[in-house]
Amino acid sequence: MPYIIYDLEFTVSRNARYSSEIIDIGAVKVIEGDNGLLVSDTFHTYVRPSNKSVLSTDTIQFTGITQKDIDAAPLFPDAIRQFIAWMGSDPYYMCSWGPDDRSKLISHCRTHQLDVAWIMNHNDIQKQWSRTVRKEGKFRQLGLAQALELCGIEFDGTQHRALDDAVNTAKVFIHQFESFNLETNCAADDEGITSKVVYSSNEDDDHESPFGNLAHLFKSKE
Repeated sequence: MPYIIYDLEFTVSRNARYSSEIIDIGAVKVIEGDNGLLVSDTFHTYVRPSNKSVLSTDTIQFTGITQKDIDAAPLFPDAIRQFIAWMGSDPYYMCSWGPDDRSKLISHCRTHQLDVAWIMNHNDIQKQWSRTVRKEGKFRQLGLAQALELCGIEFDGTQHRALDDAVNTAKVFIHQFESFNLETNCAADDEGITSKVVYSSNEDDDHESPFGNLAHLFKSKE
């Protein structure tokens, strides 16, 4: 089962009338190789905002993404269909550094009347590893740069660019893989439904996949 390590970048706005929008999607596909985990593929697309297509100065300065990049980019529905097609129809885990990316994906899909069932088996690896590292004392979330430093890995690329952040998150994921307990879940389910742990590096793994063909999930709602 592949691991989709992804990152999103959003618009920066000081105007309360406009909520932040996704403008950059980057992802890395990690698979089991003969000698352990390895990166098999990458994905990247810019996304043109629907509500306010002109980027603010704050957004450009924070992300380094230009108006030219955005003008040539697909709108969110097309961008996310490309992302889903790239992930493939086989079962997968989705992993992000922090909870915001998942929340933003769900809100965007609902705004655009797209199915959210493809957002499945999502794990916040920032939260998991931060709790592992901070076993004693007050819990505090680790930033990606801190996590890389603890792993002895240098940041490669530019911060606040989706693909670069995804690549570096994947490095932490691979390095600390034995620390993670990956859960199954689905964004289409009610929040009250408890996720079930189906992978744990501390257990013997020979778990039968609980998923069938996912292709029928990758359709917009009528």
